[in-house]
Amino acid sequence: MNWTRYFSVPVVVVFLGLLLTGCFEENVNPLRIGAMAPPSTLTLLTGETREVTDHPGQAQVITFMASWCPCSKDSIPFIKEAYKRYNSGTESKVAFLMIGIQSPEQKFADVAGKWRVPFPVGYDDGDKIARVYGISAPPTTVFIDREGTVRRVFYGNIKDKEDDFFKWTSELL
Repeated sequence: MNWTRYFSVPVVVVFLGLLLTGCFEENVNPLRIGAMAPPSTLTLLTGETREVTDHPGQAQVITFMASWCPCSKDSIPFIKEAYKRYNSGTESKVAFLMIGIQSPEQKFADVAGKWRVPFPVGYDDGDKIARVYGISAPPTTVFIDREGTVRRVFYGNIKDKEDDFFKWTSELL
């Protein structure tokens, strides 16, 4: 059967591109701003398990990333710098967490190790937490205030929104 009779090459390329970028993932419901961040258990790359939102009284920035995603990799140096900015001195002002999705665990661990991420990094096996959080494509950053309320969700390369990132993070404090 000659598939080119039914589909043009550009149509096939667009379909494959959408498929690879996660646009055809199962339906997920995005987080509602003002809702409580959903509890989920995550296994960190160190082997420890922890509750994703287990930071009572502390603001939190959670970034969902993938090893294959150029925008995810491009965001890492910026997020590391932001972590240092909000956690210099003796008091941690904002908890940061990076969650690997849509990647084989070892590839994600290699990327996190290469960048020497200084805050907790976990792997979302089967993208279960991503679905609970309504995340269908990386990178996505979730901003949670001290009471555990979702204040903002940003889809895309956070480095492109540097000023907004610091404003949004400061609003959590």
